Amino acid sequence: MSAGAVRVGRGVTLVGVAGLVVLAAGWLLLDAGPLRTAVVWAAVAALAGCVVALIGTVLRAGRVTPARGYELALDAARAPGPGTGTALPAVLHGSRWPWARVTAVALAVPTVLVLFCTLGAGNPDRGAVPGRIADADFVIKELPVVAVGGVERAGSSSRASSEADYTVRLPAPHGGAGVPATFRAEVHRGVRQVGDTLPVAYVPQRPDLGAVGADTRSAVEAQLAGRTLPYGTAAVAGVLWGVAALAAFCVGTAVTGPPRGSRRVGKGWTALRATVAGVAEHVERPTGDDAGTGADTDTDAGAGAGSRSGKGSARYACLMLHTDTGDVPLRLAASHRRAAPLLTGAAGWLLWKPAGPRGKVPADFVADDGWQLPGRLPAAEAARIAAARTPDAFTVDTARHTRLLELGSHWTRTVPAGVLLGAAVSVAAAGALVLPVDGGWRAWTAVAGAVAPLLFWMITGLFGAPRATTPAAPVEAGPAA
Repeated sequence: MSAGAVRVGRGVTLVGVAGLVVLAAGWLLLDAGPLRTAVVWAAVAALAGCVVALIGTVLRAGRVTPARGYELALDAARAPGPGTGTALPAVLHGSRWPWARVTAVALAVPTVLVLFCTLGAGNPDRGAVPGRIADADFVIKELPVVAVGGVERAGSSSRASSEADYTVRLPAPHGGAGVPATFRAEVHRGVRQVGDTLPVAYVPQRPDLGAVGADTRSAVEAQLAGRTLPYGTAAVAGVLWGVAALAAFCVGTAVTGPPRGSRRVGKGWTALRATVAGVAEHVERPTGDDAGTGADTDTDAGAGAGSRSGKGSARYACLMLHTDTGDVPLRLAASHRRAAPLLTGAAGWLLWKPAGPRGKVPADFVADDGWQLPGRLPAAEAARIAAARTPDAFTVDTARHTRLLELGSHWTRTVPAGVLLGAAVSVAAAGALVLPVDGGWRAWTAVAGAVAPLLFWMITGLFGAPRATTPAAPVEAGPAA
């Protein structure tokens, strides 16, 4: 079950974020029609499948605490037997999933906000009259309003947005008196009065088909195409969403470092015998060109920028390793406080390939009992060690194989029940909003879908719902990372 929970977590990470992105993009950018219907419903089905997979994992294996989740990851990564010991492995595993998880969360949050804002504000379908006009040879012209009725204001101000029934006269195809046509339109500021003009779409040869109007030409075009938002508004939302996606990429890289591929240990590498001593706070004081660099982000609550010893210094938690060159801080893409009690006392090799003078150097701790823990060394520490010791010649054992210790990989079994219930409500709300049914309920449903996971998590915490600590099932022999 341990390896199965890891696979479910990876699948949900990929499919869930892809489903959110496809649903938001399809709803924003595609015109109404079979293609948009297929895209959005496929995305909703993918999101529903992710929620079902998470609930099924918890029901089968039981919910555990985050600390117990770390224990499960360590148990699955240990590999006692042939190939373990003090020899250096020839190849180190790649480490991409911690970066993928952090980036996925950072991208999912703004995507959910964009999605439900557009689902609640957009029109679910173009309707019968816009559909008939769009299929014919229509024109869009400014026509004067001859009557106004059924006014509904969004606020008490005279400049508040409003909806009303506007009547215009369409030119008769063969001359004579104009043909009256009434349509309901939303105006963003105030109410248009008799004599004011509105952009109106109609078919010159078929005034009996009716008319479609709005306060801007782009809004009329959007109604005819069945778009959720006008082209200009959708473009602005897309740009903001793109900025959020770029920020998510930067957040994931700052927290975990760039994703790593597998690497072969060879010449130019540094290898130190090390023993895990526990967690400690490391103060990084940049010098020279590094001065002014801000604090890095930590995955531990409360870590990150602390008291400053100098301009641009950073204070953060690290896993401290005892070596013959002194204590060496190793930064993990995980909670150091949860990891330290499990790893303290472990002996092994600290390996890295020297890099530039700035930032953090990718490093790995390979324990004698077969697990490999990826992390990062402050560049200043790596430079200090390089200056303090003479590079030793070392050999590697091609027969030695390690397993990647991915702390946090069992997150699927640590998700609170309130978050799962809220996620189910959010998916149900998204499914209701993609239905071609309009009404005032859409805005409230969108708000409920956006805040449901956080709200249900707060409610379950407020009432003190006990957290299950179901013992883990025996670990399979195969690798979990």
